[in-house]
Amino acid sequence: MKNITKGPRRGADNYDIAVRQFRQQILPGGIWNALNGRSDAYPPTTVWSYGPAADPLPDASGLGVPAGVAPAPNSQFNYPAYTVETRSNTRVKVRWRNELKDDFGAGPNFLPHMLPVDQTLHWANPPGGDAGKDMAGSDPTPYTGPVPIIPHVHGAHVDPHSDGYPEAWWLPAGDVPAGYATKGTLFDDSTGTNPGNLGYADFSYRQDQPATTLWYHDHALGMTRSNVYAGPAGFWLVRGGANDKADNIRTRFLQWDGILPGPAPKSGDTVLELNAPGVLGARDKRRHIREIPIAIQDRTFKADGSLFYPANRAFFEGVDPADLQIDFAPNSDVAPIWNPEAFFNTIVVNGTTWPALDVAPALYRFRLLNGCNSRFLNLSLKVVSSPNPALVGKELSFYQIGAEQGFLPKVVEIRTGFATPLPGDGKIPDPVNRVPATDPDQALLMALAERADVLVDFRFLPQGTVIQMANTAPDEPFGGFSGNPTADDEPTANPDTTGQVMRFVVKWNLFTLRDLIATSPWALRLNAEGALGPPVVTRQVSLNELESEAVCVLADEVTGAFVVPIVQVPCGSAPPAAGQIVVPFGPTQARLGILDPGGLGVPLKWQDITGTSTPVAVRLQSGAVMTVNVTENPSLGDTEDWEMYNFTADAHPIHLHLVRFQVVGRAPFGQAVVEGAGVEPWETGFKDTVISYPGQVTRIRAKFDIEGLYVWHCHIVEHEDNEMMRPYVVSAP
Repeated sequence: MKNITKGPRRGADNYDIAVRQFRQQILPGGIWNALNGRSDAYPPTTVWSYGPAADPLPDASGLGVPAGVAPAPNSQFNYPAYTVETRSNTRVKVRWRNELKDDFGAGPNFLPHMLPVDQTLHWANPPGGDAGKDMAGSDPTPYTGPVPIIPHVHGAHVDPHSDGYPEAWWLPAGDVPAGYATKGTLFDDSTGTNPGNLGYADFSYRQDQPATTLWYHDHALGMTRSNVYAGPAGFWLVRGGANDKADNIRTRFLQWDGILPGPAPKSGDTVLELNAPGVLGARDKRRHIREIPIAIQDRTFKADGSLFYPANRAFFEGVDPADLQIDFAPNSDVAPIWNPEAFFNTIVVNGTTWPALDVAPALYRFRLLNGCNSRFLNLSLKVVSSPNPALVGKELSFYQIGAEQGFLPKVVEIRTGFATPLPGDGKIPDPVNRVPATDPDQALLMALAERADVLVDFRFLPQGTVIQMANTAPDEPFGGFSGNPTADDEPTANPDTTGQVMRFVVKWNLFTLRDLIATSPWALRLNAEGALGPPVVTRQVSLNELESEAVCVLADEVTGAFVVPIVQVPCGSAPPAAGQIVVPFGPTQARLGILDPGGLGVPLKWQDITGTSTPVAVRLQSGAVMTVNVTENPSLGDTEDWEMYNFTADAHPIHLHLVRFQVVGRAPFGQAVVEGAGVEPWETGFKDTVISYPGQVTRIRAKFDIEGLYVWHCHIVEHEDNEMMRPYVVSAP
């Protein structure tokens, strides 16, 4: 998307980006038949995604596929969205357009959501009008009105007016139904003059942060899970700056001469040039590419190619809707459509299912993103076929050089059961020196929204060798590894479906002389940032899970599993049969909060009115002054430690907007957090998302250096959409 302009918005770092609806060939068939010579006939999928506002509807009809289907050579509209390339310390301005309307955004009629949206949650709630927006609704049926959006550049060091605050959403311009709110309670943009009914907002990004891998996605209140699942997300890369360099330790008399694998795709490279050279006369550009962003997501598809997302709570319980016989909101505190977590049966990588990538016998740099809704990933690389039978079953290492916010202090070699910081002495690592991981099943563990900047070494592998990227994280909520010395003692993904991510096929005809100059991972010295200073404040916050206060059901006395059919019974009543107990139905929500004096969690809603929070005034770019109830109110310029107490049964990826933080340490409840204890080798650099494990305290350290209103939340998007998100305010001292 580099150098996109529209109308008066001129300049190399100005962009005009719209979100629109179109169809894409995600499943086998269509344009992919031209690449692989097959004759698959799976239909295209309707998606939403970002693209240049000036670009037309995708059209690959020259390949014999219907017009309006991406990927196509004439349009940058694609799922996931094209990567935005930026430079450190060069401001970027974006006009974000909500064009979820008919006629590819040009028509007068809004498009309803393609997925079920639960109106009983605390959500944007446009039908509530100005008095009822950004509140829970009472209609238990799926929302059918115009769709709110608010883009968020995840990990950006950004002013609050351009952060993508969940209550700063807006609707498409056009036929908004009478009485609907057109913008969120805290709508704002960088101009301060936008009335909120124009269908767009102007954001301005400082980019005053080191080179790193960010990503952008929608963040609308109470419907992030639905909006992002529909497609709008993409990479946002920051290059340059003082830290974007590495040293080759073998060249003693030169400094910062290390060469990372490259180049990456650049502006102007087309989908066909990078994926299907020769088709429609496309040039072959993929043979030179050695740096590739890889977004990993899970999806489920219906027979007609459309996206499946659950429309009732029975999905999470694993029962038919007829077997869930309880009261739902507004007649109880159980949401009828929302699911606590959602796991899907197909892995999608960069917008296509289970792809294969031809690779040269060379070093590659992959920027990995876990873009799933609820699924943790535990990635490894295994040789599944080769002309050399001795290689089959062998594992290749990931050499991680960076996390969410830049380079690590040392390259970390990661493979199943091991995580080894390399000494950077130029010597090929000896397997006997590998450092055991926390658990023998742990490989490259990635929580939701985490990124891993890794090198993979395909050098010297024979022609035709096939390497599979596998996933062994479970098809269910992840609670952490057991830590037992016995391998394979945890639930894992289905090896036939979600256990497979993608394949790499070694092709020697892709080798170029440039491949000889990339620096080996064990000879790299990375230019990571130094640590933050000591904290001036230590806060204690909590992660909590709630059960229903109104609905009780029967459960097995031993296993705790709900008795099926799940039938509501009076709370406090006697169970009808031996071996059964009456329990609250749940979970109904997860919430963030604080600790009470006794060390127990105090769950708090997004809009806390219990008196626990403090009202704090915030001034918008528009000049409006709003009051927000918060429990976290750092002073501008302060460095703080946050201790996160996880009282739930799940691991949660916690993301703080605005700041880049360090993981200081972890400890079980009741034990002191020792600096460095429990910190994984790949967590030693700066991050913006951290795993908080159940029964543990996770301490992070951050400097709060921009004044204004932000949020922190769990990045299991089903959780953040139902109260596991809280505002915080950075105030001038």
